[in-house]
Amino acid sequence: MLIVGGIVALGFILAAVNQNARDKAKAAYQTSLDRLKLDPGNADLRHQTLQLGRIYSNLTRNNKGVTLFDEVALLNDINAACGFLGGPVAPPVAPSVTGVQPSIEERLTRLDALKNRGLISEAEFESKRSKLLDEV
Repeated sequence: MLIVGGIVALGFILAAVNQNARDKAKAAYQTSLDRLKLDPGNADLRHQTLQLGRIYSNLTRNNKGVTLFDEVALLNDINAACGFLGGPVAPPVAPSVTGVQPSIEERLTRLDALKNRGLISEAEFESKRSKLLDEV
């Protein structure tokens, strides 16, 4: 009876360790996706995010590997973080070589895109929008 109790206890310990590893991998993957939202053109960060996603997916499958469906889901997450899904995204406003600032309309369009992608809050959007409109 003591042996059975020990085996059951060991099973619970292993399950807790595996759950902890999955939780950490998920947090690392989500953090990387969040960083990618702020720097969508960073190829190294895209690669790192994909690797972290594969680690997390593998752990959710009890270390039995990553399937094609996992790969597609990871790429969908990465593309969404980079702004390729969810409607049109305003192109980034490049710094002007001539020192001419983009038009108010261009700046408002960019601001709206940032809000729609969840990169700024509604309050930040309203504050910046108000300042831009005051320039008119």
